[in-house]
Amino acid sequence: MNPQHRDYPQSAVPSNSTLTSHTVTFNRVKGFTLVELMIALVLGLLISAAALQIFYTSSVNSRRQEASSQIQDNAIFGFSQIQQHLRRANYGAKSTSAYDEFFMNHLTPQGGVVLTAPSGTGTPVSWLQGNLSGLVLNGKAVPAALLSSNASGNSISNIDGITNSDQLTIQYRSDRTGTFDCEGTAIPEGFYVIERYFVRMDTTVTPNAPGLACASAIYDYDESVAGSPTGMDIKEYIVPGETAGTANNLAGTGTIIIPNVDYFRAKLGISSSRDFATDPQNLDIAYIPIPTTTNFTTALSARRIVSLQIGILARSDNPTATPQTNSELAFTVLDKSNVKLNSAAVNGPTYLRNVYETTVLLRNARGGL
Repeated sequence: MNPQHRDYPQSAVPSNSTLTSHTVTFNRVKGFTLVELMIALVLGLLISAAALQIFYTSSVNSRRQEASSQIQDNAIFGFSQIQQHLRRANYGAKSTSAYDEFFMNHLTPQGGVVLTAPSGTGTPVSWLQGNLSGLVLNGKAVPAALLSSNASGNSISNIDGITNSDQLTIQYRSDRTGTFDCEGTAIPEGFYVIERYFVRMDTTVTPNAPGLACASAIYDYDESVAGSPTGMDIKEYIVPGETAGTANNLAGTGTIIIPNVDYFRAKLGISSSRDFATDPQNLDIAYIPIPTTTNFTTALSARRIVSLQIGILARSDNPTATPQTNSELAFTVLDKSNVKLNSAAVNGPTYLRNVYETTVLLRNARGGL
């Protein structure tokens, strides 16, 4: 047998078989060139940068608007309430042998702006002296630290070179039911209330921040008790219809009525003019800082207190995103011009700050002779 020859089964060889060839064609797929990718990348970065700038600007504006709303909600509402209370000052003031009840100054018993109180000295002791005539606190003379004062030791400040804010103490009589003192306590009809406004640290917020606070005392004036050797103690009062006494808070920490206040300033509007209504062209009013005890006679003896000016430097609750630093800020609060923040405030967050001022005419202060 020929080794090169093999017999295959007939079934293994298809009849009429045809050999078919298949050709595979590959299509070239085009991509981006390096230059095109770089151009697309640059355009994408430019669009992203513009979008980020718009987002940042919107965020800054939103935070400033939020901060502005915070100041308005806190300061303007609280400021409006203070004005209402200041207008009541002088109501219920009593007359003296020298002046009628409308000539309100440091000598007026139960006078509106509280500048003086009985000293508790002399033999026998006479409590019928000063604006808080007949009143004592915890059996002793009312401390001078609770009276109106220029740069009071009770009132802190965030202003450079001004260690303390002012303290303003007023009093008035409630002539109807449904009135409330600065701490939100109902004042019985016919009762007097003393309100002390000052700046203190608010420990209820984190971090702690200064705020304008008010502490108050309510009393029912009894002339016979006020003129007694013991005087009339205002540590508490009894609400009509009740037997237990309600404690007063005049010497306490009071209630924060305007949060985030860096500085508080008060000035007295004084005048020696008479006949305000019939001779207005000769009206003469001067605004002075709250005088010291040694200056009462010079500043006030021949003058009445007819109005008050108050101003605050308030700030927002939350910091704002701004390129301006705290060291660049300067403010004018009444007679304090171009004052800057102290080092503690400068080193703190950048808040939105604004000054609010008002002039309040005291009730009935222009009447009398």
